[in-house]
Amino acid sequence: MSLSVVPERFSRTGTAQNKCWWESFQDTQLNRFAERVLSDNPNLKQAWARLEQARAMADQAGASRWPHLTVDARSGRSRTNIPVMPPASGTTASYNNQFSASAAVSYEVDLWGSIASLNKAAELDVKASQRDLETMAISLTAEIAETWFSIIEKRALLDLAHEQLKVNETYLKLIQFRFGQGQASALDVYQQRQQAAGTRAKIPPIESGLRVFLHQLSVLLGDPPQAEITEPHGNLPDLPELPMTGLPSALLKSRPDIQAVHFRVAAADHRVSAAIADRFPSLGLTASGGFRATELAELFENLIWDILGNLSGTLWDGGRKSAEVRRKRAMLEELSAKYVQTVLGAFQEVEDALVREEQQQIYLSKLNEQIRYAKMSLKESRHRYLNGLDDYLRVLTALESLQNLEQRLISAKKQLLSHRIQLYRAIGGIDVIEN
Repeated sequence: MSLSVVPERFSRTGTAQNKCWWESFQDTQLNRFAERVLSDNPNLKQAWARLEQARAMADQAGASRWPHLTVDARSGRSRTNIPVMPPASGTTASYNNQFSASAAVSYEVDLWGSIASLNKAAELDVKASQRDLETMAISLTAEIAETWFSIIEKRALLDLAHEQLKVNETYLKLIQFRFGQGQASALDVYQQRQQAAGTRAKIPPIESGLRVFLHQLSVLLGDPPQAEITEPHGNLPDLPELPMTGLPSALLKSRPDIQAVHFRVAAADHRVSAAIADRFPSLGLTASGGFRATELAELFENLIWDILGNLSGTLWDGGRKSAEVRRKRAMLEELSAKYVQTVLGAFQEVEDALVREEQQQIYLSKLNEQIRYAKMSLKESRHRYLNGLDDYLRVLTALESLQNLEQRLISAKKQLLSHRIQLYRAIGGIDVIEN
């Protein structure tokens, strides 16, 4: 099982390591949240439980390779009514004691490797479950980082909205003063009031989004949504140094979801072998021995033992076992195709994240340039308005444009961080310590 084409390299790479990647943002609260989600998240605890189930099933499969020993000890007492010989009449009671102790050993000889194949498949299932756990850990840490940065974004947008409202109210006072002096029209006042009202209308949706993300963060940490969480008041962090993407071929080992599918393909292959072996005869050996007596003191004086060999095979079953072989082979083909699709999807996720991050950085630079010109435009339009060279509509347009750009800048910075988080997630690689 191999891919026909594996890219030689990714389009970009860095030098930073990506183990515990959330620490690269240098946010102490995020670091604490990541540690908590890896220990307290209910979904991750479910994954631990599924891993333990897989281990138990592997132990069960491995037990079939060893002899099965049973011991049995019994005691009993029976009563029988015996007719009395003539000339007397009636019956007399007869009592009989029975004591026994025995042990039996049974063993199935693995002639065709069926038991060994099933045992190996179960061991591979354990490895796949371990990789599933690591995949979930990566997803949860990425989700906790996304949620935390969304909270910071909403708080920054909320602070910006309040600042912009103060600016709009200052402009409104200025217009009202000029209106009182006969230097502005009522239309100018109404337009600026509309601008201030529009800014106020933006605040409730932002507050709603902030609370929703706080609820989401609490539940990710295994707490009720009403849990107390200290809200951030800082800015979004700067983008860390680009991590090493490595070679695409190395992604096959660093991505736990790819490894999980790989182990399941190997397990399915072993199950095909077991299904084929099940069509051949099986050999079982049984040895038993024990003691039996009517008196407890005489129990170990009468030894009884036997050894049996059993060779059995199916002559005709209507095609059931051959159909099972076909089913197992079809499952193997399905998983093989899934493996190829998972690998190709992983390559795409890395490249997509790299392209999006690169283009988002370009977009941010252009957005900052827009904001610089928007500030200049607002300054000039206000100067011309105060000197009676233009009407207030130009000031209002410049003010609204600047405020919209400032909001877009915050969201664009958050989106850049999201692209980096997706890159960390696509690269894979996280150490999950068993609790």
